[in-house]
Amino acid sequence: MSREDDFNRTQPRPERIDPERTQFMGSPPPPPVPGASPNPGAAPFDPKRTQVVGGGVPGAAPADPKRTQVYQGPGVSPVQRQAPQNRKLVGWLVSFTIHPNGVDFRLYEGKNTIGSNPTCDVVLNDTGVSGHHLTILYRAGKYRFKDEFSTNGTFVNGEMVEEGELQDGDILKLGETELRFRTV
Repeated sequence: MSREDDFNRTQPRPERIDPERTQFMGSPPPPPVPGASPNPGAAPFDPKRTQVVGGGVPGAAPADPKRTQVYQGPGVSPVQRQAPQNRKLVGWLVSFTIHPNGVDFRLYEGKNTIGSNPTCDVVLNDTGVSGHHLTILYRAGKYRFKDEFSTNGTFVNGEMVEEGELQDGDILKLGETELRFRTV
């Protein structure tokens, strides 16, 4: 097989999207009409099918691959942000409170911001999470965190803490969202 054949074989091909296995997720559906059948003719949610967030759905906001995306619904993992240029992957935050199958967020060396504001690196759709709730900094082999004067505070392993150093396996609670911290 030639190098060109290998290149063509490994590239995503939008014209090959299988409508039997793909669900496009965009704007929320309109409210149900009283007395009408919900989603007439539509198949129920199937977690085994690929979920597409934004991308090509009229009215949907396009996905920004440079930022972790807000969790979009049942069975949908957030779109992973691409590694910022010259920043190494150093850890993850994993949540089973957002979805029982788990949702993970990547952490990179340097500063990682967490909050409900879409400008944060990790965006959490939780009313108890402040716009810019928490910063995690990886520098010189250490993971430091600082609560950014959030309204409801940050809990690490059940204790409210303003700042400190994270250890592999620590559980952070921001609002109603629990995140387990894992290192590489």
